[in-house]
Amino acid sequence: MSEQDDEWTIRRILVALDTSRHSLAALEAAAELAVSLEAELQGLFVEDVNLLRLAGLPVAREVLYPFVTAARLDRARMERELRAQAAQARRALVAACERRHVKWSFRVVRGEVTPEVLAAALEADLLSLGKASRPLVRRVRLGSTARAAAAQATHSVLLLQRDVGIEPPVVVTYDGSPTARQALMMATRLAQKEGGYLTVLILASTPDAAQRLRAQAADFLRGQRLVVRYRRLVDAGVAMLTREVLAEGSGVLVLSGTILPPEAFQVLLDEVDCPVLLVR
Repeated sequence: MSEQDDEWTIRRILVALDTSRHSLAALEAAAELAVSLEAELQGLFVEDVNLLRLAGLPVAREVLYPFVTAARLDRARMERELRAQAAQARRALVAACERRHVKWSFRVVRGEVTPEVLAAALEADLLSLGKASRPLVRRVRLGSTARAAAAQATHSVLLLQRDVGIEPPVVVTYDGSPTARQALMMATRLAQKEGGYLTVLILASTPDAAQRLRAQAADFLRGQRLVVRYRRLVDAGVAMLTREVLAEGSGVLVLSGTILPPEAFQVLLDEVDCPVLLVR
């Protein structure tokens, strides 16, 4: 690896917070990463201006599932609810960071959620957020903010869902590109923390190319005290990647943000349940 690769570090982790279980999973994972990377954790809560606009409409009503009665929803009540949610998110952040002795900060902004999260992510090295906010179905699909982050964020993104944390084994894709080398570095750190098991998926169309890439990866991993498995993938498409992740029983998938087009990334993220780290 080059000297530039060796200098690639994560010092600031932004976690987008609400009060959903997906968000709390993203917080716990971000806090664990902050410990191992000696990084600062920055919490962000966005007061959704669209909810406030909706609450200001005279016909706005709140229906609390599973009940069918509707309560009048006004702007003042919505603002109180958002303040309460922000306070709850801050308490969760403080608790997660104080348990681990992680430096933290927290701020509240008002605006549209997705643009505010993406703007804040420009100042961080890694964005951690839940795949969805509060889905009503068991199968978790990407929420709008997670979808936008996967497609548009210029820095690395970690996506998680409720009740699923970062666990072994770690699976990483490798095609020899600079971003893939960064992904391999991050996967190595995660594997060292999560039991030492790493699977490297070599993306190569020919046996000779696969052998060359495997030698590169092995050279970097030499002396890292990991149990490493190598598998060659001829096709880096969504179906093949999904099948390999499921076959490996992946605890976390680390992949370069350049190996798939944005729409394919979103299909992959819908199909796999494990945490996914897109390295950019």
